[in-house]
Amino acid sequence: MELQTTTVQTKSAQCECAVFGRGTKPLVILPGIFTKSLMPFAQGVADRYQKFLAGYKVYLLDRPLNPPETCDAAFLAKAAAESLDALGVKGACVVGISAGGIAAQALAKSRPDLAAKLFLGSTCAKMTDTAAAIIEGWARLAEEEKLSELNQAFAQAVYTPSFYERYKDAILSSLDGATSADLKRFCGLARATLDFDATDILPKIKCPVLAVGAGLDKIFGADAAPQIARLAGTSARSYIYQNYGHAVYDEAPDYVDRIYEFFEG
Repeated sequence: MELQTTTVQTKSAQCECAVFGRGTKPLVILPGIFTKSLMPFAQGVADRYQKFLAGYKVYLLDRPLNPPETCDAAFLAKAAAESLDALGVKGACVVGISAGGIAAQALAKSRPDLAAKLFLGSTCAKMTDTAAAIIEGWARLAEEEKLSELNQAFAQAVYTPSFYERYKDAILSSLDGATSADLKRFCGLARATLDFDATDILPKIKCPVLAVGAGLDKIFGADAAPQIARLAGTSARSYIYQNYGHAVYDEAPDYVDRIYEFFEG
C-alpha cells in the first residue's frame, strides 16, 4: 500500500494530509490535538485502519499548521472544509476523534455535502468545566514550554492507568521532541475548543451519527456520547466502552471494527 503525504494550502490555513487506501469511498479522519505533526505517525494509522484499505481512500487530515492565536471550532471546521475542497473530497464518511470530533460536528452542520456519515469518538456536545480546566492546564504548560510536564499530564489524562504504565516509555517518547512552534500551535488549538457548544448544531445535522465514548473518560465523562446522540436526533446512536478511558480509540482492540461496521451498515 502506498501512503502519500501532502500539504494543503487554503485561504484559512495550511494543513498536512496523509492519503492511503485503494478504494474509491472517501473516509476522512479528523484527529484530536497533539503536540506534534501526525504525519510521522501516518503509517501507524494506516496499519490500524487495514480493514478500510480495499474499499476506501482514507484522508488523515491533521490540524492546521498555522492557526491564528485565537480561533474556535468554526475556524477548525472551515480549515477542514477548505482542505477537503482542495483535495476533491465530497460525501465522505467522517471520523472525528476528541478535538477532531468538535471540528467534525461544526463541519457536518456547515458543509453537509462533505459528510455522509459521522463517527464521533471521545468528544462532547458542549465543553464542560472539568474538560475546560484540563485542556486549559495543558495550554498553560505548552505556553510555558514545560514539555515534560505537559507530556505526562496529557498522557495520564487520556490513557487508563494500566495502559499508561505498560506503555509509558513508548507514549512519552512519541510525545517528546516538540519545538517551540509546535507548542505554540498546540496551545492555540487547545484553547480553540474551550468555548465549544454544539447543542444548537447537533439537531441540524442530517447525516447518520454514531457517538462512542468511554466510562472512564477523565476529560469528557461517560455521558458525553449519549448526550450527543440525544441532541442529534432519531438517526443518532451512542455506545460506551465501560472499562476504557478517553484514549479508547487507541486501547480498545475492536474500535476500528466498530467504525467500519457503522460506515458499512
